[in-house]
Amino acid sequence: MLLTDFDFTISLVDVGDLICGTLAPYPADVLARYARGEAGSRDLWLASFAHVDRDEAVALADRVDIDPGFRDLVAWAEREGIPLAVVSDGFTLYIEHILGREGLGHLPVFANRYVERGRLEWPNGNPACPLCGCCKAAVARRLKASGSRVIYFGDGSSDVYGASFADWVFAKSTLARFLEQNRSPYFPFTGFADALDVLRQNLDRFRDGTMQPRSTLRPHPRCRF
Repeated sequence: MLLTDFDFTISLVDVGDLICGTLAPYPADVLARYARGEAGSRDLWLASFAHVDRDEAVALADRVDIDPGFRDLVAWAEREGIPLAVVSDGFTLYIEHILGREGLGHLPVFANRYVERGRLEWPNGNPACPLCGCCKAAVARRLKASGSRVIYFGDGSSDVYGASFADWVFAKSTLARFLEQNRSPYFPFTGFADALDVLRQNLDRFRDGTMQPRSTLRPHPRCRF
């Protein structure tokens, strides 16, 4: 099972931050609480994304390109019969729009929902932990419980939680630094073309579970179920 983050992993910019920064900047007090660990992404979204205009948000998202290697990864995974899903602490509003534009609208997406201005929903939230909108840890944990081996792709701070329940991790940026600090092995990548090379060359070992290095990351202390 391939499970990938969206913002700054599939997309070339953080679309959620682009939309909020342009249409409804995060309030300084909420940002300060977030920086101190006293607030989570859900608090940021409620203070900002909840107040954006749908059409303006989609118009901004439509200007964002994706990593061209992602299309190749999807095509390869489908030929090999390997399921692939997107997990994001962002919103289906822009994720599904961008994927649909790229002919990838059939991919499953685990993310938050913008219903209308002033109303957000958290279909993939975790009742035991209100910090994140979409609990990436719960999504990865559920997929593993169903019998899947999970290969995770990510870059950001929320990916720390999802990666902690993966068998193998492809990481860059903040996630890569966190894994290095915690001495957990990972595959570095700058784009999906890099990752696809590794997957193609080692598919049999990924399939039978013998591929090394496997992640040794323990569940994050914040993760509660």
